[in-house]
Amino acid sequence: MANLLSPLELEFRIALLPPISRGAHLDGPRLYAQQLVELWKIDNGDNVLLQQAFRLLDAGVIEGAILRTWTAGDYPSDPRRWVLPPLNDLLPELRALSWRAMQNGELLVEGIKGVRGRAHRPIQPAELVRLTPDWAVERLCNGTRDEFVDVRVRRPPTVPVKPTWRPEKPSLADLKNWLRNLAGKEYPHAEQQPDRRPTFEALQTKANDHFKTEVPRDDLRAAIDKAAPQLKRSPGQRT
Repeated sequence: MANLLSPLELEFRIALLPPISRGAHLDGPRLYAQQLVELWKIDNGDNVLLQQAFRLLDAGVIEGAILRTWTAGDYPSDPRRWVLPPLNDLLPELRALSWRAMQNGELLVEGIKGVRGRAHRPIQPAELVRLTPDWAVERLCNGTRDEFVDVRVRRPPTVPVKPTWRPEKPSLADLKNWLRNLAGKEYPHAEQQPDRRPTFEALQTKANDHFKTEVPRDDLRAAIDKAAPQLKRSPGQRT
């Protein structure tokens, strides 16, 4: 869990940000957004309480919030430097963008179900559609009812889990060709000598080794029936 930064501490840190000159930089909002991301950044994998979910937003999203806040507000114009709106003015935009990211699945949300729940569980984007965030007390409400409490937010894993690679299963034609060759080389007299016929498990092991994958049992049975029925043991035949 990332440390909760109080509004006063955030305002103090923002006040200490170095000013951005209008003459030297035409992209002041973008530079301010990058400074804010660095100022309140969260380590990968950490979660944060609902009220500060905006700390998980990317710089490009925060830049948009700064521009829209400037446009909607009446801020003094300084010809020397860019003026960053105060945090209280930015919060409505930042929280709206955070909530949209949660509903889109771009941020992962978890909370305790109801007031009697004990363990956190993931909250799916489809559930968020009917809920309303109460930012101050870290809860999601359905009307007047607390649906989830102690709500936390985090980014999705940065590196997706790579699926274990497996060779594709052999086709029925490949299985039949392999069985014909196997029957001719290793069991040429299987039809006249039933006691020399291999067990199905032995054929399964040979097929897996040959094709370097787990051959489906039903596929192998079908191939034996069509291509090498002489290898089938009669019901009840002992090993």
